[in-house]
Amino acid sequence: MPGYMKPSFYLFGVIFLIMGLAACVDEGEFSDIPEITAIEEIYFVDVDGGSDSLVISVAFTDGDGDLGISARESEFITPFEIVRDNQGEPIKFDPANPNNPPFNCCDWATPSGLNPIIVGTDTIFDTIQVIQNPFVRNFEVTIFRREEDGVFREVDFCNPQVSGCRPPLGGRFPPLKDDFSNDKPRVGTITHFAQSLVFKPLFRNDSIKIGVVIRDRSGNESDMFITEDAFVLNDITRLPE
Repeated sequence: MPGYMKPSFYLFGVIFLIMGLAACVDEGEFSDIPEITAIEEIYFVDVDGGSDSLVISVAFTDGDGDLGISARESEFITPFEIVRDNQGEPIKFDPANPNNPPFNCCDWATPSGLNPIIVGTDTIFDTIQVIQNPFVRNFEVTIFRREEDGVFREVDFCNPQVSGCRPPLGGRFPPLKDDFSNDKPRVGTITHFAQSLVFKPLFRNDSIKIGVVIRDRSGNESDMFITEDAFVLNDITRLPE
C-alpha cells in the first residue's frame, strides 16, 4: 500500500479577511466571472517554534457578487467523489492492475492511520480512487519554483515525492453577502492567511512566484493572477506582531 503522510500543509489554519465589500459600483460594470485585478501584498510571518504564515491579499471584482461558501453547505465541502466500478463498489488501489492510474495524492485517497475514509454512508479502510471536488477551495494558491534551468514550474502537490501528500495551498472564504438573490456587483480585497510548519522546509531558499485563482458559487473561475517578480521567503519575512 502506498505510503501516507497526514495532510498538514494548510489545515493547521486558514483565516480570511474580506474588506471593501461596500464599495459603490455601477450595475453591469463587471463580468459575472470573478476577476483578480491585483495581488496587493504578500508576506511571510516566521514564528519561532510554531506555525508560520503566508499572507496573501488580492483585489477582486465580481459582477453578481456570488462569492463565498459557508461551513454548512455540504455540496461545497465534501472533499471528493468516490469512483466506483460497474457493481457500484469503490475502486481500490492495486499496483498490478494496468487499468488503474498510478498512485498520486489527487486521484487516490488513503485512510489516515486507523481512521477510515468516510464519505456519506461509506466507511472505507482501503486506498480508493476518487475525483476531487473543485468547490472545496474557492481561493486557490499555486506556487511556481525556479528550477536549475531557470524556468519557473508549478509545484505539483499531487506528486507524493514532492509534497508528501499535503493538500494544495488555499482555503475557503465565507459568503460575501447574506442574500444571494441580491446580484449586485462586489469589489474588494480578500486576505488569505495560511498557517503551516512546512513552508521553510519546502521553500526555504527557493526562488518562487505565487499564482492565485478565486472561484464563485456557480463554478466560474478567475484567470490565475501570477506575481510578476520572484522572491525567496527571506525577502518577504516579517516578525510576528
